[in-house]
Amino acid sequence: MQILTEIGEIGVYMGDESYSLRPSLYAMTRLGEPADIVCTYANVMAGDLQDALAVIFACCEADLSAVFGCFESTEAGLKYVAGSAPQEHVVPLAQCLMKHGITGALEPLPRRHDEDPEYVVRFLARDHVALAMAHLGMSEKDAWNMTMTSLVGALRAKFPQQESNAPGARAPSKEEHEATMEWFDKIEAKRKAAQGAH
Repeated sequence: MQILTEIGEIGVYMGDESYSLRPSLYAMTRLGEPADIVCTYANVMAGDLQDALAVIFACCEADLSAVFGCFESTEAGLKYVAGSAPQEHVVPLAQCLMKHGITGALEPLPRRHDEDPEYVVRFLARDHVALAMAHLGMSEKDAWNMTMTSLVGALRAKFPQQESNAPGARAPSKEEHEATMEWFDKIEAKRKAAQGAH
C-alpha cells in the first residue's frame, strides 16, 4: 500500500491489515453540509474527541472503530469505548487530517500589510473540485480524490505568485519595519559612541 504522507494520507496498520486515511475533498463532504464541515474543523482543532472520530471515519471506507474506538449510547448518554490505538492519538490524528483536507498544510502565501486573513463559514468542496477540473485538467473523479494540500500545491505550481507593481505592494510589513528600525537604532548608537570616543 502506497501512502502519500506529503498530501495528508496516513497509513494505519493493525495486525496483518493496513488501511489508508485520505482526507480528500470527497471525504470532507462526508462530515456534513458545508457549514457543518467548518464547525467540525473548529471542534477538532479545539480537541473534541467525538468530532475527531468522525473525521477519521470519514477518511476511510473501512470500519476503524476497533482501532480508534467509538461512542455508544447508554442511558447516561454517549460513552466512549476505546479501540486498540491510544485515545490520546485520536485528536492529533484528526487535526492533521483536517489541515490537509480543509486548509492545505502548506506555508501560507505572504499577505500585503493591509490585507486581513479571510475566514469562511462554509467549506464548498464542489467549488474546489471545479477549480481542479478547470485549471488542472483533471477528471471529476480524480478531482474529488485530491486533498486540499495536493490541490493548493498543484495550483501554486501552475500559477506562481507574481510580484505586484501596485502602489504599496512592496511595502514592508509592520514587523519588518520594526526590525529595520531596531537595526537602524543600534547602528546609530554605535556611530554616536564611535564619534564620542574621538
